[in-house]
Amino acid sequence: MYNILLVCQGGMSSSFIVKKIIEAFSKNREEIQVISKAAMEIVDYIALVNCVLVAPNVLYAMEDIKETCQEHGITPTIIPMEVYGRMDGDAIRNLIIHSH
Repeated sequence: MYNILLVCQGGMSSSFIVKKIIEAFSKNREEIQVISKAAMEIVDYIALVNCVLVAPNVLYAMEDIKETCQEHGITPTIIPMEVYGRMDGDAIRNLIIHSH
């Protein structure tokens, strides 16, 4: 099972992305849990997940995100802007699967 933390700015778009990710995994009969949190909250949730996705609108915090993830043995995956903009759950699913 994938336990995913989507690091974002906590805006409305991240809730749509979470929904699309869950739909993509569900149609493939795969289990997933996704939470979305602001970059400053990553330290509070990192121990609960095995995958960290980074929205393109928080790349300014990437150095801190990488450091926190590395401390927990996780390599963060950046969602490309075009994939995030299209809210392409299937493409994000592929990113998740290929990053593990």
